[in-house]
Amino acid sequence: MFDYIVLIPMLMAAIAAGWLLGRYQRSTQQLHSLPSRDYYHGLNFLIHNKTDEAVERFIRVLEINSDTVPAYLALADLFRKKGEYDKAIELHQTLLARSDLLHEDFLNIQISLAKDYNAVGLLDRAETLLQSVISDNPRDELRHSARRLLAKLYEKQLEWDKALNTALKLPDSKRTAVAHEMAHYACQLAEGRLGESGNDAENRLKQALKLDPTCVRANIMLAEHRMQRHAWRGAIKHLKEVADQDPLMIPETLQMLWQCYTELDNIMAYQSYLELCLAQYPSTTLIVTKAQLLQASQGDQVATEFIVDALKKHPSLRGFNYLIDLQLLQSDVAVKSLSTLRELTEQLAQSKPRYRCGQCGYDSKTLHWQCPSCKTWDSSRPVQGLEGE
Repeated sequence: MFDYIVLIPMLMAAIAAGWLLGRYQRSTQQLHSLPSRDYYHGLNFLIHNKTDEAVERFIRVLEINSDTVPAYLALADLFRKKGEYDKAIELHQTLLARSDLLHEDFLNIQISLAKDYNAVGLLDRAETLLQSVISDNPRDELRHSARRLLAKLYEKQLEWDKALNTALKLPDSKRTAVAHEMAHYACQLAEGRLGESGNDAENRLKQALKLDPTCVRANIMLAEHRMQRHAWRGAIKHLKEVADQDPLMIPETLQMLWQCYTELDNIMAYQSYLELCLAQYPSTTLIVTKAQLLQASQGDQVATEFIVDALKKHPSLRGFNYLIDLQLLQSDVAVKSLSTLRELTEQLAQSKPRYRCGQCGYDSKTLHWQCPSCKTWDSSRPVQGLEGE
């Protein structure tokens, strides 16, 4: 809605400019004539916030030429944002039927029409248009824009190999903006090959890290790959690198690290790593994990003392639940009341999301590498605060 509201005055300015340019190209006598009645009606509708009627009126007075094409494309974008795809497609097709426009205008119109087709699910038509623009070898900006749209189109169709290869053809200066997407395309290609022999999966994951050194998913998948081959030290290396990439994702690595260190019979090293992470990046998962280790090695009382102190500094619902569990083990007094409280807090904890998309706010209980709502890659992170980490 915000985009739509912002676009309205910009569109009106473009239409007004286009109308003036069209009139400027007429004879001197016509230049001094009064604007048409439709123009005044459009202004009246605009003054009274009747934007749809204003747009329709302005269209009638706006000539189609290379000077006014940007105004028409802005109008088509407006229709698309409002979900009026038929109007957007019809407008683009009307423009393409003209024979008096510049060649670059036709390419811009094709790119815009491809967006319409993508929005309504006519993906084959969108793909054909974008490939046609690219094969025409236009100026850099148009070619790069078409390639980015084509890569996103292949992504939508889960054609990860095509998406990655298309994006790889972008120049280095343009790849930065799509580094996350490209890394995840490589991860998607590796995902189905993790259990296979050969180095295909590993090579794809290394490619992902080369494309985007901050790709947490690639390191976690490389760790899984190493663990399948019982290469525990290699897995630990990749899991520890996650802390440098994004400290918020440390909790996602702890269970795997525990398995690796257990296989190496080196729980002390695991405990040392926990202490280091707790000192630098405290979280609920780290606190509860350390409390569980203390409970197993030194008993309920030591674990209780630790978690009570930790909750004073870093309060959380999950930590409180674990404290109730410890109290239930240590006391026969008010067990029924504590059990009831524990059930209530557990229901509360279960009703809360564990992850949230930083782009659109989508909540979920499982980690999605691509947000199911806004389709942004690598935007979901563990919820922070009292109800999360």
